[in-house]
Amino acid sequence: MKELPKKYLKDSNRKEMWNDVKNILKKLDNDLSEIYVVGSVVSKKKNANDIDLAIVTKVKGKKNLAYPVDLIILPNNEDLDEYLKFFNKYMEKKYGKGVKPVKLK
Repeated sequence: MKELPKKYLKDSNRKEMWNDVKNILKKLDNDLSEIYVVGSVVSKKKNANDIDLAIVTKVKGKKNLAYPVDLIILPNNEDLDEYLKFFNKYMEKKYGKGVKPVKLK
């Protein structure tokens, strides 16, 4: 995997986020065809709050997977409850009253 160009790692926050993301991607790298960094971290925006990735992968046994999968990786820290509250509000607003995330594990 290539390194993110230094012009996008101008401050310590971006460097720290990128190092954490690289560690996650290393665990998944064998099953990934392509990885693109998208969003604010590769823009001129002064403060990037997260790193958005577009990951290309194949599903075994399927020739032409016809849909994307959204994957959000959250840090397991003191902010986790706030993220989950945000998703509850977001989903209810977007999809209707009573619609909430479903915990699988």
